[in-house]
Amino acid sequence: MKTKEKIVMTSIDLFNRHGVVAVTTNHIAKELSISPGNLYFHFANKEEIIRQIFRLMSRETYDLWKTRTGQRPKHPLDLIEKNFELFWRYRFFHREMYYLRRKDAQLSKMWKAHIAKCLKLMTLMYKRWLKQGWMTPIGAVDEISFLVNVMLATASTFLHFFESGERVAPARKNIELGKRYVARLLVHYTQGQMRNDFDEFLRLPSS
Repeated sequence: MKTKEKIVMTSIDLFNRHGVVAVTTNHIAKELSISPGNLYFHFANKEEIIRQIFRLMSRETYDLWKTRTGQRPKHPLDLIEKNFELFWRYRFFHREMYYLRRKDAQLSKMWKAHIAKCLKLMTLMYKRWLKQGWMTPIGAVDEISFLVNVMLATASTFLHFFESGERVAPARKNIELGKRYVARLLVHYTQGQMRNDFDEFLRLPSS
């Protein structure tokens, strides 16, 4: 792994464990046993590192939601599972995005573009699920938009909402809870075997 990649991976780990504010570029350099000058050769400041991590997270998100031509769409429950695993991998973003966006105007613009693309990909995925007979038809375009917006808002703010006021380290249990909340939102739009799959998932005890 190249030094630039190591900086990104180490930063993700430190930001997840300690929060963005508490971690400096000196902390990252020390964790990697490199000089601050070596780090600055690759990234001018901490904001550049955060933007690079955001690009990485965005690409992984798009790859998850895309369906290639001729490929069967992903099972909704599988997609919920993998999406929340992504949230956990980059959990500092979802805990601190409001602060990070206020602090960095460039990151704020990137976030807005990211949300717009996610909404588009989610809408396309719903239409593919519909063709598979997994979902009930939603006649009004506004209703589809409402569903997609509510699901994305719920999923992307879940950690921030449920960890507010907690005095202990963020728990993995919140991610497991998030999967069930989103499934409960989507279950009302499922039909046939897909409804059975969702009902079975929601009957299982939470982790």
